[in-house]
Amino acid sequence: MYRSRCLAALLVALPMAAGAQIGPPPKPTATRPVVTPQPTPVPLPTPVQPAPADSLSGQLAPVKSSAQTQQQLRTHPIQSKGPSQPAPMQGPAVQGKVYDGHGRIIPGARQVGPNRVLDTRTGRYYDSLPSADGQQIKP
Repeated sequence: MYRSRCLAALLVALPMAAGAQIGPPPKPTATRPVVTPQPTPVPLPTPVQPAPADSLSGQLAPVKSSAQTQQQLRTHPIQSKGPSQPAPMQGPAVQGKVYDGHGRIIPGARQVGPNRVLDTRTGRYYDSLPSADGQQIKP
């Protein structure tokens, strides 16, 4: 019995002795330098644009009043080339012909994508290959 008590005490004391040798974990900054984030730069205010200068003399252009602007508009009319011409009408894009595997035209079939054909009579889609002036359904 004495032996079992000593063994139990030893089993309890052994992990405590091992835990006492393990110290607190080191601080993360002990092995790496501390890097603080840089503050975001404040955007500079946009500079004020100077008044337009006369390109020949380098002097500032005089400010015009609304009456002067109206007078200038009346003396210099907008140049016109007559009434606008309507754009020519473009018809619908011409669909290429669709051929079956034997080279016969399929009426009502339309190309719906690259190498893709829809037979509108049956509602089925087919894979196709480019042909001379349209698409040919893969045999």
